Amino acid sequence: GEVDVEAILAAEASDRADSSNISYFAFTATPKGKTLELFGRRPSPDEKPVPFHIYTMRQAIEEGYILDVLTGYHSFKLAFQIGQNAAGEAEEVDQSEATKAVMKWVKLNPQTIAQKSAIIVEHFRENVADLLDGHAKAMVVADSRKAAVRFKLAIDAYIARKGYGYLTLAAFSGTVHDPESGPDDFTEASMNPGVRDLRTAFTADQYKFMIVANKFQTGFDQPLLCAMYVDRKLSGVTAVQTLSRLNRTYRTPSGKPKTAAMTSVVDFVNEPSTIREAFEPYFTNAYLETETDPNLVHDLAAKLDTAAIYTQAEVDQCADAFVKNKGNNALAAAIGPGKKRFADRYNAALVDNGGEGDNAEL
Repeated sequence: GEVDVEAILAAEASDRADSSNISYFAFTATPKGKTLELFGRRPSPDEKPVPFHIYTMRQAIEEGYILDVLTGYHSFKLAFQIGQNAAGEAEEVDQSEATKAVMKWVKLNPQTIAQKSAIIVEHFRENVADLLDGHAKAMVVADSRKAAVRFKLAIDAYIARKGYGYLTLAAFSGTVHDPESGPDDFTEASMNPGVRDLRTAFTADQYKFMIVANKFQTGFDQPLLCAMYVDRKLSGVTAVQTLSRLNRTYRTPSGKPKTAAMTSVVDFVNEPSTIREAFEPYFTNAYLETETDPNLVHDLAAKLDTAAIYTQAEVDQCADAFVKNKGNNALAAAIGPGKKRFADRYNAALVDNGGEGDNAEL
């Protein structure tokens, strides 16, 4: 006979719960709250969820699997102050080779993208380019797609003027309209002519800089990255994930691990204390600051139910079509009436609100 949809769903849930071949997988070193809530454990019913096991950032650094990106972190403001002090004193103000190298480029005041671009290229050339046997690369983190376009144009112009021969890539989504930079709209394809895949292209030795705006800022793995130039406000987990693009160790073609003596971060906008605070939770642990209120889902469901955009019969029809794999046409038929009611009421609300959608109430 025909099996009830509720019975099918209950059987599937029970089957997953009783699975005998459960596997364990490691998650990111910077888990979001929902990750801990879904996969963590609770020491007691009243406590917040925590990871089952922790392989800390500190331990991974000590064992040589990743690099400590904060050892080479410089805010531009601090470096500028050091440079000003060095100009007025005969004695050395800092013993580290990294800071001595910074002296040459901190004397410029980066008020424009053109000036910042000059600083970026010169710092890379003097401090980074020779690392990893000359294969080192850098990432420029822009605060918008328009800024990414302008950085790309400015860096390319400076490199051409100096005859350095570096090539750059720009990563961003969609189209950028910026008449001040050019008459035509800018796209990733137009800014990277002849490049199909940015990830693959960036492995080529001639490409030294990748300018990013959100895209590739996190979740991007390129072991040759040795430097990052930050012109975007960062905080929390985003700061950790962004700067951690630099923590990969590079393996030579023979398979031996090889790392730069130090990664380098030049930050034009963030305070060092903000970056340090962002890393602290993940350096030795991973914790959940606030839990999701489980009643949020039920409250939202109640609001949707009382809005009368869909009926219970339509919900049952949709579930039946999905569970029994009746296809897209059956699903569309179940959802269609609710979609039409929503569209009609939304358009009416726009009219009542003078065309402003943000404040319209359904």
